[in-house]
Amino acid sequence: MATLPAGDEHAKPTGAAPAAAEPGDELERLRELLLGDERRELVAARARIAELERMQGKLSQRLPDAAIAALREQGDHPRVSAALAAPVAQALGAAVHNNRQSIIDALFPVIGPMIRRAVAEALRGLVDNLNGAIESSLSLRGLKWRLEAWRGGVPYAQVVLRHRLAYGIDHVFLIERASGLLLHHAAAAGLPALDADAIAGMLTALGDFVGDSVGSDDHALDAAQVGESLVWVEHGPLLNLACFMRGVPPAGLRSLLKQRLEDIHARLAAMPDGSMLADLAADPEVQERVDPASLLREAQIALAADPAAAPKRSSPWPLLFIALLVLGVLGWQGVQRWRWQQGIDDLRVSLAAQPGFVLGKIDARPWRSLVVHGLLDPDAPSLKALLDRAELGAATRRFETTGYVSTDDRIVELRARRLLQPPSDVTLTMHEGVLTLAGEAPADWSAAALARAPLIAGVRAVNSSLGAPIDPQIVARAALKQAIAELDALRVDFVREDEPVAGSDTVVDAMAAKLRGLDALAHDAGVTLHLQAVGTSDETGGDGTNERVRGLRARWLALALAARGIGDVGEADAAANPEPSRRSASVQIATGPSP
Repeated sequence: MATLPAGDEHAKPTGAAPAAAEPGDELERLRELLLGDERRELVAARARIAELERMQGKLSQRLPDAAIAALREQGDHPRVSAALAAPVAQALGAAVHNNRQSIIDALFPVIGPMIRRAVAEALRGLVDNLNGAIESSLSLRGLKWRLEAWRGGVPYAQVVLRHRLAYGIDHVFLIERASGLLLHHAAAAGLPALDADAIAGMLTALGDFVGDSVGSDDHALDAAQVGESLVWVEHGPLLNLACFMRGVPPAGLRSLLKQRLEDIHARLAAMPDGSMLADLAADPEVQERVDPASLLREAQIALAADPAAAPKRSSPWPLLFIALLVLGVLGWQGVQRWRWQQGIDDLRVSLAAQPGFVLGKIDARPWRSLVVHGLLDPDAPSLKALLDRAELGAATRRFETTGYVSTDDRIVELRARRLLQPPSDVTLTMHEGVLTLAGEAPADWSAAALARAPLIAGVRAVNSSLGAPIDPQIVARAALKQAIAELDALRVDFVREDEPVAGSDTVVDAMAAKLRGLDALAHDAGVTLHLQAVGTSDETGGDGTNERVRGLRARWLALALAARGIGDVGEADAAANPEPSRRSASVQIATGPSP
């Protein structure tokens, strides 16, 4: 069987008749007979798919119209509302941002009069209240209100507003709680008529909305603000009592409304079975209990008879405590100011006693800052420590001084020391303008100082007792010579050979003491000492014997001095006996140049 190429089934119309009976035409007719319906359904399906694809490409353009049409048909479509919430908010924000002036121009005719009216009403009420407060501030009533504010512990303005802003009860509604049906409505005299049923339904709907939003039956609408009217709602098991008021009602009115609602429920419980709520609303006693005038009159009577609201005799202790507190604060401030002033006075006295400083004035801000003005000599000692020691708390302190030349003796003495630079051996004093120089100083410094001293500011005369310095070696050598002469006078006597006489230890101790002092003198004199122990003998005996005896006596003395800490003592034989008739030993000292 031969097959047609792809797409040949659409080459000819489906219902066209062949011009001549050919094998291909028969085959086509056979296909039509067997697959004609399916082929036509396939072509229709392809057409529908093409149309759907074409419409899908334009879905973004058709979607807004479709969403709006769905909202119109169904009324409330949560998914469409949620989808449109963000775009609408963005569109509204963009419109306000891009066309702000146009929106302002469009809303101006509506908002302008509303704002002006609200501001005017608020200002009018504020002016009335202020006028009333000012008029009563210095009157007997104003003093009474101030006493009431003090006793109650509330601001005076709150008491004024409470008395100035009178309140009144305009409407009272008795409503069935379950259905929101209005049972009775009472209005104050002179008020326009209201749609009481609509208001009752509105209050019931608001109460249900609040309960559903909170998710609990225990939470109900107790109060609301409707324009300039305040609405209080009291809830009962079967009935609700709503009260429209103006002004600022007292807190006791809420208790009165609860009591009236309880009385109405008690009246309902006392009615025979089968009675309707309409019968309760027609009850004169119930109507009396929801009458605005009756409520207002009973609230005023209860407020006047309330012991908590009645004037009480105030205790003097609060006033006494306040007075003591004020006196304590004033006393503390007085003590602080006295301490500050005392610190300033002490500082003034201390500054006045400082040499080289002349106090001008003191600019002080108590416990904050302090500025001292005056004249200060460059040679005067620093005054910063004096200012830091002043008892002025944490106040900042500083000097603002101008230089000058002081003639005070203490400052002139400091100035002379700075300019003359005296040596350490020179004393410099100043008294009543006379500069005194004393001590030892080099000749060149003395000449220069005596020439410059009269030129120092504040020096009127110079008194000098300066001397040339003495050579310390000369002084030391003189002292050394004197010490050697004293040492030569000390001798140790002997009975025989090297046996000393009684009391010789005392002489040796004196020799040792003098020898210890010679070292310092020799150092200052610039010489060295050579010590030798020398023994002497009398003329009895032979020369050999006397020589031996002198050696024994010299050795005895050298050993005795060594035992007392005097070393390096040599031994010498005095061939020429200075005292031939004396048996003794002594120390001879020879000096030489310092190495």
